[in-house]
Amino acid sequence: MTKETQKSLRLKLNFPEKVLGDPIIYQLSHDLDVIPNILRGRITEKSAWLEVEFTGTAKSLDKARQFLTERGVTFTEMH
Repeated sequence: MTKETQKSLRLKLNFPEKVLGDPIIYQLSHDLDVIPNILRGRITEKSAWLEVEFTGTAKSLDKARQFLTERGVTFTEMH
């Protein structure tokens, strides 16, 4: 069995107020097998944004994007 190639994806995540406090980064890491590296961010009572570099397989990164979208987290890809 061959190991899938690990890829890297940098995203700027914008969290709506309704999901603040939810363990979204933990769930991405634990349930979807991506490794998050939080580069910077800002969290207030009403909103939050984070710049995060995720490492994982192409499949796990695609699932992470879908997971974020389903929870109302918007994101832009950073290069």
